[in-house]
Amino acid sequence: MSDPPRPRVFTCPRCKASYLGGPHEQLPDCPHCGYDYRILIVAMVGFLLLTSNYRSGVAGSSQPQAVQEDRPEKLPGR
Repeated sequence: MSDPPRPRVFTCPRCKASYLGGPHEQLPDCPHCGYDYRILIVAMVGFLLLTSNYRSGVAGSSQPQAVQEDRPEKLPGR
């Protein structure tokens, strides 16, 4: 027969305290210091989206300003 689900032991990365979580809880908050894994995950995903946005060039125009102009750059004194 199948065993009933048992609580799991988690260790907080911030305060290093051990605590029990429910059998179906993926990442419960730390009861000692209140460390919230979900906030950390949302912040990491936001950071990755922000950096990928700048790498792909979607943030501004699709091409740099110098590439969009057909005429050569006009230098002072010439």
